[in-house]
Amino acid sequence: MSRRFLSAAAALIATLAFAAPTPALASTAPDACTVGGVAIPDGAPIPDDIPTVISCFDSVAAAEQFIEAGAPGDYQQLHPGAENARAAAAATVTVGKIWTGTSRSGSVLIHWGSGSGCYGVTFGFPTLGSEWTNNVRSAEGFNNCWSSQYDGTNYTGAVLTCAPYCSSLGALDAKTSSIVYRPVGTFG
Repeated sequence: MSRRFLSAAAALIATLAFAAPTPALASTAPDACTVGGVAIPDGAPIPDDIPTVISCFDSVAAAEQFIEAGAPGDYQQLHPGAENARAAAAATVTVGKIWTGTSRSGSVLIHWGSGSGCYGVTFGFPTLGSEWTNNVRSAEGFNNCWSSQYDGTNYTGAVLTCAPYCSSLGALDAKTSSIVYRPVGTFG
């Protein structure tokens, strides 16, 4: 074969390799997911055995409506002794959000808990789920909550506290593996 043909073939292969999308780069993350947490009284140790109960939706509005409705099914998984579904609906609140992009862009994971937010309680999320671990680029706390982003699971490693909003996570960009939502004024 001639060198000209080999050069042209190599150039074509290189062009196709960079132009064709690869499954690893394609995003399969839904627009919005929710994950519930358990309220831990201020000062009590945050357990690392909280189950990760995630539900995903086609829109942020649908995810927020799910939380407002009491996170049916998910609430009962986190609170097996809960008897009254109406009480659950009145008791669920958004404590924070994390995004896959900077400045509240990309897919969002909405953290919710029972009660009225971080008033005298803390919410811990020892793992984030495979779509979210090491994929967080901005974060925000809600309802009197600041979020502490940890680069290790079970609240280990480097930590960055968003008080209440981080448009980017700097050195922890795409490294968050666990989160704690604490009352305003409390750092990780």
